[in-house]
Amino acid sequence: MHTFNMEDKIKVLAKWLNNTDSSTFYYDSERSGKLEYEVMQAQVEVCNKIGDMLTEILQMNKEQLQDNLEN
Repeated sequence: MHTFNMEDKIKVLAKWLNNTDSSTFYYDSERSGKLEYEVMQAQVEVCNKIGDMLTEILQMNKEQLQDNLEN
């Protein structure tokens, strides 16, 4: 049986965040207006951005991680 470490769990989170789209959030185009649509779009963008950041961190080598922790 495979033991999952924290990096594996963060990879899953990054994947979920990167796969976020409008279907992730409740949005009824029949009942919702422009403001609700814009809020939903902003939520999707934030999730995708966080997913991208996590992916970038996971791809860093030890030196890059150390540099980012020090600065």
